[in-house]
Amino acid sequence: MANVTIKNLGVTIAAQPGQSLLNSLLYEDVPIHTVCGGRARCGCCRVRLIDGQKGVSPVNKYETVRLSEHVIEQGWRLACQVHILRDITIYLPTADELDRDCSKKNS
Repeated sequence: MANVTIKNLGVTIAAQPGQSLLNSLLYEDVPIHTVCGGRARCGCCRVRLIDGQKGVSPVNKYETVRLSEHVIEQGWRLACQVHILRDITIYLPTADELDRDCSKKNS
């Protein structure tokens, strides 16, 4: 198992290596926003990697299109596209920090 620490919530969850970060968070009932259901279309499940950049899968083309290289360079990733390999620490945006369209559905 790998640990995912959500720094701003003060929570650590166990995650199955190879599983998407989105599915790991949903499985542990951590409130994360998603409108598209994990298809990299909405960008609402974005998280910021604080520590453990080598503990996740590489950035893929869907993230580059949805987030832009500039945003990715700042540490932002899509939880639906990130697959956990080792322990990581993330920042999970609150509803107020997300685009208005992301508040239409909160999974």
